[in-house]
Amino acid sequence: MAGEAETKTAEKGPGMMTLIKAVALISVFVLLQIVGASMIIPSAEETAAIAGELATADSEQTEDAGETDSAADDEERLLLAAPDMIEVSLGSFHILSYNPTSGNRTNVDFDLFATVLDDEESKFFDLFAANEHRIREQVQVIVRGTEITGFTDPTLGLIKRKILEKTNRALSKPLLHEVIFSKFSFEER
Repeated sequence: MAGEAETKTAEKGPGMMTLIKAVALISVFVLLQIVGASMIIPSAEETAAIAGELATADSEQTEDAGETDSAADDEERLLLAAPDMIEVSLGSFHILSYNPTSGNRTNVDFDLFATVLDDEESKFFDLFAANEHRIREQVQVIVRGTEITGFTDPTLGLIKRKILEKTNRALSKPLLHEVIFSKFSFEER
């Protein structure tokens, strides 16, 4: 009989004490984590002090960042703050193109202008006179290579960026700051 009792307890598996020990051990680990987290997490007063320090540091960085902003921010600030920008004409364009795969013809008409700093105007006109044909050809290639969605964009942003990049590259100096379309007309047949 004693042998039967021992086999029945061996078949039952772990005893109640083993389960209580496991639960107690897990509870101790959870409590240690809670105590550790509460020691690390700052109080409401400490959080407010840190926020105040970060706010003052951020405002100081903003004042100092005027010298280290990116070139795009500098250009935007220059356009907004500089009354010495002038518009120059890059010409009138009438561009016809044909897409043989779709059979569509496109007709694009526009006058193209750009903004230049007043003190760089003479440099621009010298370089533009020397590279006018190259610039016109680049504008035509860009317009012919533009998808229909590029023409339907109200700001014509993609076309403007491409023309600005290619024109400044043809001039060999970044003299142009913005490209402006006037009398823009697009027709697809």
